[in-house]
This record gives sequence, C-alpha cells and structure tokens, in this order.
Amino acid sequence: MFNQSSKSTSLKQPLPIIQQNIEKSVYESQIYESIADSQPGSEIQALIQQKKIQDQKPIYLNIMVVGQSGLGKSTFIDVLLKKKLGTGQIIRDSTLQIQEIQGQIYNNDLSLNIKFIDTPGFRHQYGLRSWLKLLSTYIHNQFNTYKLRQTQQYESKEKFQQLSQQDLDERVHVCLYFFSGPRIQAEDLQALKKISGLVNVIPILAKGDSYTKNEIIQLKQQFNDLISEYHIDLFKCQCNNSYQEKGQFGITPPYVIISSIEQFQVGNHFIYGRKFPWGICDIFNPQHSDLSILYKLLIGHYCFELISLTEYLYNKYEQKEKEKLKLQLSNQNWLRNLLRYFFNL
Repeated sequence: MFNQSSKSTSLKQPLPIIQQNIEKSVYESQIYESIADSQPGSEIQALIQQKKIQDQKPIYLNIMVVGQSGLGKSTFIDVLLKKKLGTGQIIRDSTLQIQEIQGQIYNNDLSLNIKFIDTPGFRHQYGLRSWLKLLSTYIHNQFNTYKLRQTQQYESKEKFQQLSQQDLDERVHVCLYFFSGPRIQAEDLQALKKISGLVNVIPILAKGDSYTKNEIIQLKQQFNDLISEYHIDLFKCQCNNSYQEKGQFGITPPYVIISSIEQFQVGNHFIYGRKFPWGICDIFNPQHSDLSILYKLLIGHYCFELISLTEYLYNKYEQKEKEKLKLQLSNQNWLRNLLRYFFNL
C-alpha cells in the first residue's frame, strides 16, 4: 500500500505564493523592494552618475612658448595668467632657463589645469642648434615621465586604481612659436621644421603693433606660402564645431598678437595695452590683435584635439625609441658574433 504520509514528504516544497487578500499597495512595495536594482533605467542612472564623476576629472593642457629672444613671450604668459586666470603677475626681465608656471580655471564641474612652459630665446642665450636640443630634450623628458607613470600603475592592482584616477599628463600639448617680420627668417623655418615633428605647433606673429594692417596681412600670406613650400606640418584643427571668428588681420594662423602688462583706464574699465601719441592699443580687442581669438580657440575649441594629437605624437615617439633600441641590440649581437668568429679561428 502506498503510504499517504510518505507521499507528502517526498514531494518538493511549493514556492511561496502571493496571498490573495494582500492589499495592492503593500504587494507593489514588496515587489519594488525585492527587484529595485533590476528596474529598467536604474542602471542607466548609475551609469550617468559615474559618467559625471569621470567628467569631473581635471583636464591638463601644457603650453610651451618658444621663439627668438625679445619677442614678448614671457610677457604674453604673464598677461594671460593675470587677465584670464587670475594669477598674480610673474614679471621676468629675461628667461635664462626653462620655467613652468601653473594656472587653473574652475567653472562649475570643470577643472582645467594649464601649465605654461616659458623657454629661453635663441640668438642671445643660445645658438639655433643648442636651443633646439634644449627644447627637444625637454619634450622627450616629458614623454618619458608620462611613460614611467603609465608603467608604474600596472605594478599592482592597488596602484592602478590609485594612479588611473589621477589622469595626470605632463606631455607638451602645444607649442606657440613666436616670430617677427619684416620677413620670415631661415632660422625660423628650420626651427619650425624640427619642432613640428615633436609637438603640435601654432605660429604667433609677435609685436603686432610694429606693423600696419596691410603689412600684417602680407606677412601672414608670406609665412603660409613658405610653410607650404617647405612642407612644415603645423597644427590644423579638424574639430567639428561652428566657431569661426575672423579677425581683422587676414587669415589665421598665424595669429598676430601684442604683449604688454601695462594697464590703462578707459572709461570705467582697465585694459592691458600699449600707449601711443595717437591713442591706446588694447591687446585683447579683436580690432587691435588676434589675442582674444587665439585664447578662445586654444582653451575652448582646440583643447581636446591638441590633447588627442599629443597621444599620436607620443606613440610615434615610442615607436621610434623601440626601433632605436632594436637596432642597438642588433648591433651588439653583430659585434658579439664577430668577436666569437675571430676568437674561434
């Protein structure tokens, strides 16, 4: 005979069932509590929150300023730090060695860390060859520092979690090359050819108050013709934006600027400029120079593309270093085999 009690114990226990008399609101709250994490959209909200955290990471933009001595490079840095970044003026009579000057822009969740790299000019302190060696060594050292930190973060999981959150970037993202007229010098073309293979280059026509408007337009055209003739690869923005502000001085680049840390009161405002018998030149006025246009483009529209292209230049440098190391090892092996051959005779 089949035992009724054994039958009941052999059956699997049924799943819990919903009580028929439970109130609807109580039932819904139980369901929501149990599957809250699987509700459609909750993971999207979490992702959005994480994206906001990622977007709040600071941006690093490192700007090197180079060119002949006496073109106002240090003054250019000082006035931008004072006017745009609110940093106290750092007046230097002349730059004898490479100096790094920090500035920051905070706006809501945006944190932009700008590092200006002021460099000695060539001709007075340095000849062209030694000057180019100084610049290339600095740029390569920044690449190597970046590489070392990237390598160190993979030493352990904890170090990776720590360093990967910092997003530091020591590499030079753009080089502002200062030159002047009345004609383009052969030394400038040689320097531009060399530097443009290492870093993004934007040309700057300095001492804009030394020329008439027509002379500036002619100088810009002459410069661009020579750049094309000598196949010098300057930075060209491919960013997709609608910002196109035309200056009063023809095509850009190059950008014509005036450097001055002198302030003058015009009405109720103080401006940075130069004073002449016929009036005051406002260096941030688009009618007087391209400085305000350059600043908007450099900080606002070119920033991420400059950083992106620096990654390309960095990888190109790394590839060359690997090829150089491979050649050295090959030469060492060749010499070792040659010595073995002679000693085994």
